[in-house]
Formats: sequence, C-alpha cells, structure tokens
Amino acid sequence: MSALDEAAIRRTAPLLDERGMRAIERIARHPSAPRWNRVAGDRLEPGDLRAVDAFRDALGRGRAPFGREPPAAMRAWVKARRPWVPSFRARVGDDAVVDRAWTSIPTSSREDLAVRPETMVPDDAPLDRMIVYRTAGTTGHSLLVPHDVRAAACYLPLLEVALARWGVERPPGPGDVVLLVGAQAHTVTYATALAVWGQAGFAKLNLARDQWPADDAPARFFGDLAPALLTGDPLSFAELLARGVAARPRALVTTAVALGDVLRARLEAWFRAPVIDWYSLTETGPLGYACPRRDGAYHVVAHDVFLEALDAAGAPVPPGARGEIAVTGGRNPFLPLLRYRTGDWGALDLAPCACGDPMPRVVRLEGRAPVVLRAAGGARLNPVDVAGALRAHPIVQHELEQRADLSCELTLRPVPGEALDLGAVERDLGALLGALPLRVRLDPALGDRTGKALPYRSELPFEE
Repeated sequence: MSALDEAAIRRTAPLLDERGMRAIERIARHPSAPRWNRVAGDRLEPGDLRAVDAFRDALGRGRAPFGREPPAAMRAWVKARRPWVPSFRARVGDDAVVDRAWTSIPTSSREDLAVRPETMVPDDAPLDRMIVYRTAGTTGHSLLVPHDVRAAACYLPLLEVALARWGVERPPGPGDVVLLVGAQAHTVTYATALAVWGQAGFAKLNLARDQWPADDAPARFFGDLAPALLTGDPLSFAELLARGVAARPRALVTTAVALGDVLRARLEAWFRAPVIDWYSLTETGPLGYACPRRDGAYHVVAHDVFLEALDAAGAPVPPGARGEIAVTGGRNPFLPLLRYRTGDWGALDLAPCACGDPMPRVVRLEGRAPVVLRAAGGARLNPVDVAGALRAHPIVQHELEQRADLSCELTLRPVPGEALDLGAVERDLGALLGALPLRVRLDPALGDRTGKALPYRSELPFEE
C-alpha cells in the first residue's frame, strides 16, 4: 500500500494542508523508511479543531482537587446523561441516587463492554461519527471500543499538561515529527500529520527487523528526522536501545506497562531527555502521568474524570488503601463511564503533592508490570502479538503463564453463551509460540476470586 496516496490521505485527514503534506512526504519517502501498510489520519474537521481548543482551555482552568465523593459538576454530568445511556438508566433509578447514595450505584467493567456494549452507547450518540478502537491487550483481553475523533484528539492537550509538568514547555508543533514506536510481529504502520499540533508529522512504526530495508535503517531514519517526541511501551523503547537508535527528543512518553527504574535510567542517559510514564486505557482515555518527583505515583491528568478506589463489593476504600481503580466521566460521547472498574489496582492519595500539581495521585499502581514471553528457539514475543492471536475468539479475559522451561498454560474466560473452539485457540497461539508445550483450559470465573486477572505472567526475566 502506498503511504503517499494523497487522495486517500486527504479523506482521512480533512484538515491536511501543504505543511502537513510536506511533513508526510518527508517521513514516508525517507530512503531508510520502514514499510507502511495503512493510510490513516486524524479525521478532524474544522468544528473538531475548535472543540479541541475549547477542551484545552477548560483543562487549563478545570484541573482541581477532588475528594472521596464526586464533585457537583460530575454529578450533574451523570444526571444529564442518565436519560440517554441504557446502562446508566438500568443502574440509577433517579437523580436523588446520584446526589445522596453515590456508592449504591452498581459498577460496570470490561465484561459489560465485551458482552453488552450496546448498553453503554448513548441513545442520542451520532453514530455516523463513530470510530472503533481495539485495545492492545497488554493489560487484559483485547476489546472493541467505540470512540470519537474529537476525544482521541484531546489526548494531545492532555499530553501537553504532562510535558509541561516535566519541564518541557514547548510541545510538538509545525515542522516537528512525533514517532509512535512499536516492536511487534504485526501491527499497523502509517505516516500522517496532526492538525492539533500545527500539522506536525506523525508516524506509527514497527521495529521488527523485517519491516526495514537494512539493519541500520532505523538509526538513519530516527537520526535524520530528529523526532521531537517519542511514544511507545517499555519493550519497544528497550528495542531502540538494542538497535543503537540515537535521537534527541524533548521527551519520551511510555505507556501500556510499568517502566522499571533501570530501563528508565538507561533511556534517559541515552536520549538525554525525560521519560514520562503515562497511565491510559483505551476505554477511559488518559488518566494520569508520573509525578516528576519520581516516586511511582501518577497525578490525575484530566479535569473531566472522577476516580475511586473500590473494594470487591464496589464500596470506596479509605484514602491510601488498595482498591480497584474505577472511573466516571470522560469525553468520549460513545462511551460515557459510570463507576467503570478498570481492572487496575492501586490507592488514591488525595493530599497535596510537593511537586505543586493540585490533582490527586494514584499510588502503588499494580497489574502493569512488563512481561517477556519467548517463542520456541528463544525469540522474544510481545504480549500484544498474543492478544492479536486471541482477539478473534469469544473471550472476556485470559491469563497466559510461561514457565522457566518455556512451557505455557492459557486460562480463558469465555463470553457467556458463545461457543469457544479450544482447538482453534491452540492453533492460533501455537503459530506464535512454535513447538512449545501449551495447555489451554476454561475458567468461567477467571478474575472473580482475585479481583484481577493478570493476562500475562512469566518466570522469564525482563532484561532492562
């Protein structure tokens, strides 16, 4: 597929101007560029860009501390959405419940999204504007998530907050390049431009060696483009180090799984830039960024979400106590959230932080440790590729455990009422693992007893 099909690019990026087209050409036609397999863009129209600018202004004014109860604005938002969202109507009898009995409102979860997604989409949602994202599957079984281009574009002002808090005062803009780095067997790759950041060039890349014209091509590509910002997961950033890729970005932003201290130090020494750990889910959008004090806490980044830490019964635990993180609010018109249990566990610190950010912090966040899996012969296997092999099957949650001898056990929680072909699952996963011992079993209660299904566990060390 041509990465420079201008007509196709303009269909996916209506606001693309000549600056943006030059940025795309610079990336896509670079002599050391990787293979491209998609044409994609931000799909923003003029009204969307104005909405994102308004969100940036509201974000600057609205970031304020919250306590154990949702603020008045959040309660008003829930009451306004209740008549229109089937799952809200089913769980909230009337407005008095929102004001007087918040903790009695039943929670929702990934299972609702996997099994009953239609109940979470508002009746008045403009379905012709819907896009669908698929979760990566690094922290749970891959899900299809209804989304919106405006909400996706609001990711960038939220990133600006995190960058500024880490001392990066100038976010990407005209003439800059932003690279999203992956290291997977198969993934979407493309070059485009970001209207929100003044037509800055953007590319989603795969570091897999068979995607590049030569082993040293990534080093030349990154060196010539001089990206202003690198984003990716720790596994992909570790691959950048292994390939000797040098660049001087203003910052690296890492997400999906937790970043270890050793790898962070190596990345910051190599790239001479701060590495900002980012807490975000496809269902919720960005939730937090790592506090610049480097104490492992994540400040809530958005002004339009309310976070709780809940026990197994859905009751809030005291500040500082461990619970499952639940989210209310957000800006996605196709997926308004009401006490949505993320599957991540941690504690909420509501006290003022010495760094100066007034927003509460998520501390001791659990469940996102990087995991290294190996295929037959020892080749590294990204958990995202496992998620890709499993996504076609009717599964709510999964746990894959790899032992030191490379043998694997896969436990599956099937979608209720759907037939699950275990033989097909074994074949699809076996195509990745090769000739390794693999046991597949069903557990309809996976995650119920522990409160958290860990999708990947491995006795193999993560080599930082």
